[in-house]
Amino acid sequence: MFTAEQYRSKAHEYEALLKTARSPAELAEYRDLQQSYTSFADNLDWLAANAGKTVTGGANGGPAAERRKRQAEHVDEEKILRSLGAAVILHWNTIPTQLQRALFEAASSIQGARTPPLKDALAQFLHDHKNDAQRQQQGQSSL
Repeated sequence: MFTAEQYRSKAHEYEALLKTARSPAELAEYRDLQQSYTSFADNLDWLAANAGKTVTGGANGGPAAERRKRQAEHVDEEKILRSLGAAVILHWNTIPTQLQRALFEAASSIQGARTPPLKDALAQFLHDHKNDAQRQQQGQSSL
């Protein structure tokens, strides 16, 4: 974990970089980073000055701990679903046609997705990316 002084040091680094920015986007990025690090330092200073005034969870962690636990489980589940979905897409062309159709129908019916726009978008996505795995393998074999 960083200290307030370390955050302030990073803020000063980005403040110096503001003078060397070569584009408006770079200038905005450096300004945002400088302000963020300054805010982090200010927050740590405030927490240190007001340590006795803050509320912490009870012995069992209370509702906040339960909420964090549920959020962590949701994040893990989301990562699993994204990884599994990506793996299916990467190997789509090797999946038998009957299974492809079943997966497509299942995906298009999740959470009311049977509406034509999502079903059409899924079909278009699969069509647009049908040869991605082959292209990636060809690119790696040519290296």
